[in-house]
Amino acid sequence: MIKAKLASIGKDIYTVISELVQDTDIINFAKISPDIPCSDKLTELAIKYIKEKSVEYTHPHGLFELREEIAKEIKQRYGLNKSALNEITITAGATQAMYTAISTFVNEGDEVVLFEPAFNSYVPAIESNGGRPVFVQRTQPDYHIDWEAVLKLINTRTKLIIVNTPHNPTGAIFNEEDIAQLKKITNGTNINIISDEVFEHMVFDGQKHLSVLSDEKLAERSIVISSFGIAFNVPGWKIGYYVSSEKLMTKIRKKQHFQINAINTPFQYALADYLKEGVDYSLTNKQLEKKKQFVNGILKDSKFKIIPSKGTFYQLLDYSDISQEKDTEFARRLMDEFGVALFPLSVFYHDSIDNKILGFSFARNNEVLSKAAKQLLKV
Repeated sequence: MIKAKLASIGKDIYTVISELVQDTDIINFAKISPDIPCSDKLTELAIKYIKEKSVEYTHPHGLFELREEIAKEIKQRYGLNKSALNEITITAGATQAMYTAISTFVNEGDEVVLFEPAFNSYVPAIESNGGRPVFVQRTQPDYHIDWEAVLKLINTRTKLIIVNTPHNPTGAIFNEEDIAQLKKITNGTNINIISDEVFEHMVFDGQKHLSVLSDEKLAERSIVISSFGIAFNVPGWKIGYYVSSEKLMTKIRKKQHFQINAINTPFQYALADYLKEGVDYSLTNKQLEKKKQFVNGILKDSKFKIIPSKGTFYQLLDYSDISQEKDTEFARRLMDEFGVALFPLSVFYHDSIDNKILGFSFARNNEVLSKAAKQLLKV
């Protein structure tokens, strides 16, 4: 029975590509873990607490000192008072947080609205809990959301709306109109919002991340998910967190307590100390923006069309002027003939919509970026 729940779900595209390029000279331009190292200070703190705290469990809701630091940052960013005791919970990464949040609120027959292209962990979590995903396509070329289309899909079975900003993998970001429309659509309903904001500190071109927490009323019905792994270049630590109202968080915690029990203790202490000293999130952001500019500066002379990325560390390329092959086939040909692996965007649509778009990560060292981009110039 358990096996049957996700029988139709295969491997995610990043795993598939990693397996294909293993033991080859192909450049994995779809690698999701960044080449940028975490800070020396954070590494030192991790070593310190591995020695001191590895024999301890932390509280099931997460180390209180870490939750306090998150609450301080939320107050500073949004002017919103969030209780470290009751409204912030540490998680074993963002993917676990998403699964637990969905499984908390979705039951058999419930509908969940989500926007495509969509990150690959959403649909399996919805379907394994008996829910029905309801898809809305983001509108090209900037991948904005058509809120009129969303409104037509809302009904009494709608339990959740899942949003993602900055958006993985298109790089689109929310603006004031998106916040206003989301608030209007959910006002007077029992619909909750899960907002995946793991790339909140990676927004470019002088723009700012706009969280659902920026609106107090919207924040009351929202569960925001973020990630220290993305923020501090430590994805292997698998530590994230939720921010929500006490009413919603109480329900989530009941579910998470028996799924996780406790999160990595030494790394929570390390993160708490690191945040206490004050963090300049703009450093990594500036570094990534330079990398984006560097690689796009090479690719501007290619036959690919560069689709502007406003956030995350992903860049999309339109190859419609080069070939009319399916994106999966064209991506495979790039691997075989040019030695570069990019991800096809069609895999992020439930019905494999093919708009002749490929993507890559620019969170790589400049040598890799240069080598891969110069290979793409030959296409």
